[in-house]
Amino acid sequence: MIAVSQMAAGGKTDHDLQYYVPLGSTVLCVDPYGNKFEGELVAMDEPSGMIIIKSTGANNMEDMTVLNRELLSDFTVKTPAPKNSPAAAMPERPIDDTLVRKAIARKEEAVSRLAPKDVTAAGRELFKVINKTYSNLDWRGKVIRGLDGDFEVHPPYKEENVQGNTEDAVARIRKVVKKFHMDFAKKSEAEMTS
Repeated sequence: MIAVSQMAAGGKTDHDLQYYVPLGSTVLCVDPYGNKFEGELVAMDEPSGMIIIKSTGANNMEDMTVLNRELLSDFTVKTPAPKNSPAAAMPERPIDDTLVRKAIARKEEAVSRLAPKDVTAAGRELFKVINKTYSNLDWRGKVIRGLDGDFEVHPPYKEENVQGNTEDAVARIRKVVKKFHMDFAKKSEAEMTS
């Protein structure tokens, strides 16, 4: 048995715990309240100091216990895992930015296809902007409509063209429309000058 008892004392002997305690080892941990946890070390996160221990509880059900190893009063490795045992940690999956951009472009294209062909580009863009905050939205002819019946935005899609049954919804959508037109005008100016 290997004991690592300087953890709670602040000795930080556990700094590189993952390098000398392989995942799959059987460990015994004692928390500051004297509770004992014995089981297989299945995961550890070095930056946060968290470890996960899998043990068999009542009715042969598996229990997962998450502990902060810096708060343990005792940590003992009862049976080290073989050196060749596969790690139980989840591998991180890198995110490909180009795939994310393509997925966003496909979504935007799908939304723009929902609009009638004779709707202006500003109307289509406004629909996308409103759809980010109010997802229950569709087109009724050239009119952008909240499906809850809270509001409608009629062409030419200005603040004064927002109508509805709920004052709060109409006020919110008018603010979105106002900001959209300010941003759309800036965007159009920037495209003209470049």
